[in-house]
Amino acid sequence: MTGEYKTLARLFHADRSNDAFAHHERLARMRLEADSTFRTAIVTPLGEPFVAMPRSLSMVMERILLDENTISALWQGIPGVMRWDYIRHAISAEIFATNEMEGVRSTRKEVEDAVDAARAEAGGSDAAPHKRATTGRCGSSAKRRRFVEFARLYLGLAEGSRPAENTRPADAAGSAEGSRPAETASSRTPRTLEDIRGIYDRVTHGEVDQDGAPDGALFRARDVDIVGPHGDAIHTGVNGEARISVMLTQMIDLVASDSMPGIIAAIVAHFLFEYIHPFYDGNGRTGRFLLALDLNRELSLPTVLSLSRTIAQNKEAYYKAFSQAEDRLNCGELTFFVMTMLDLIGTAQHDVIAELGVKNDRLAKAKALCDELRDEHGLSRGASEILFQVMQEQLFDSRTSVSLRDAAAQIGLSKQSARKYVAELEDTGLIAFTGRRPLRFVASEPVRARLDGEV
Repeated sequence: MTGEYKTLARLFHADRSNDAFAHHERLARMRLEADSTFRTAIVTPLGEPFVAMPRSLSMVMERILLDENTISALWQGIPGVMRWDYIRHAISAEIFATNEMEGVRSTRKEVEDAVDAARAEAGGSDAAPHKRATTGRCGSSAKRRRFVEFARLYLGLAEGSRPAENTRPADAAGSAEGSRPAETASSRTPRTLEDIRGIYDRVTHGEVDQDGAPDGALFRARDVDIVGPHGDAIHTGVNGEARISVMLTQMIDLVASDSMPGIIAAIVAHFLFEYIHPFYDGNGRTGRFLLALDLNRELSLPTVLSLSRTIAQNKEAYYKAFSQAEDRLNCGELTFFVMTMLDLIGTAQHDVIAELGVKNDRLAKAKALCDELRDEHGLSRGASEILFQVMQEQLFDSRTSVSLRDAAAQIGLSKQSARKYVAELEDTGLIAFTGRRPLRFVASEPVRARLDGEV
């Protein structure tokens, strides 16, 4: 970290006086009791977790909020087709990254298929042509794809509320600003211990063997040590299910309260969840999803859907932040843990801004080409709107074709009315059919060639 604010442990080791312990105790108490400090009132062996507000932390918070304004503006300019493509790939990348961090084997295609299947099961657009599985308890089926339940959780973040029948998935993906979607049972933060267990079951569905399954009423009953790369215990989870339940309840209350800024509360809750370690297996994946769930109320959807990727790319700093926070000499201070997590959020935002900037630039060029084709072929307004949709699919989701239903939704007409515009595009050679039942089509070869040359 930059700046003059230093950890209590570092200051203690730098103090060569005979009163080092007294100085350390006094400074720890001063930080804890300062008016600007956010306290948790939670008792742990480390001390009471708290977050001080040095100047450096305040500046990072301001930068994050300013970058959110930039992201919201860029996201607002993204139409439905591109939004769904972005969301699908972002969710897939999040699940793949968080799996990889925990040593859970998965492939990118496997995860992308799970996201498409989850969306299809939810009754969304037929942009992803997967058959709907017959589901039972926890949405399971005999031949269910892996990670579908996990994908459904992330889709809950993206959608907020179930879209109307004739809207594409991303049309309900957040508010106009790209943040704070309407809260539903699948997108709200946990309110009970049962909610946490339910999220865990869906995150780890089919991925935890019998030995790793919770053996208490909701959580683990036995003690657990987290072993480092050299075989030594680097962390011991909270002992006993009763104590686990108490601390998780305090964590839930902290997030629900207005005792500290929402972003800080979400980060503190993330530390508490991993510190408590309520399960034998799957704590990391569950904890990072809970972090996304909590931050979904505070940050834009593109930022929230990039956190696990960014953490995975900077996992040394991430794990170091936990180790530093658990140093007994830091007396429960989470200031530097919060600063590290804010830095990671800032890194995620930087990548999102660059990516959305490129997409907006490509969209503008595609729109210009669409206008050229409209003038060249004398297209009607309806045909031109559908062509632009087809071009977006080609640019940003090239494995997907457009259905008649999608085309009708794009121009706000019935499928029967949309047929004449699709026929107009066929007659001018601007689209090619990939299926007749149901009717599906893509950009024709000449259009794709011009797209590749100009965008």
